[in-house]
Amino acid sequence: MSKNSNLSCAKCSFVNYRNARPTVTAVILRENKILLTKRNNSPFLGWWDLPGGFVDHGESPEEAIAREMREELGMAIKIKKLLGIYPGTYPSATEPFYVLSVVYMVEPLTKEFGIMDKEELKGFKWFKKKELPPRIAFDSNQNVIREFKKVWK
Repeated sequence: MSKNSNLSCAKCSFVNYRNARPTVTAVILRENKILLTKRNNSPFLGWWDLPGGFVDHGESPEEAIAREMREELGMAIKIKKLLGIYPGTYPSATEPFYVLSVVYMVEPLTKEFGIMDKEELKGFKWFKKKELPPRIAFDSNQNVIREFKKVWK
């Protein structure tokens, strides 16, 4: 990072390193279709998104993905494997900030689930590989899907 990308105080030598914020993302397949959620707030209002969210203070990524799936979809999950860690940006009103998204392949343990957080999500849908929507929220999720399509049969 360049010196200009951090915020510092010349009087006390404090440096606010603008480190990436941790997020978690779930890739969920059923009958060879991927689950996407539709955003109900900014940024990317109305765009399709992989389910997930920010890691809370003191929380492991594994705890965070389980919490996010429970809060957003009422879904209990089993983590199948770590797919990767993807850098990205999160747009904000003032300036974008950086994220590092820990991406898991997960299996739903809950047969019935739905939108639990209507403030955050409008809906969800299962998509075939060749029917993915053109507008996917967040550059990190776009990269996850592009990479996942290479191994998705």
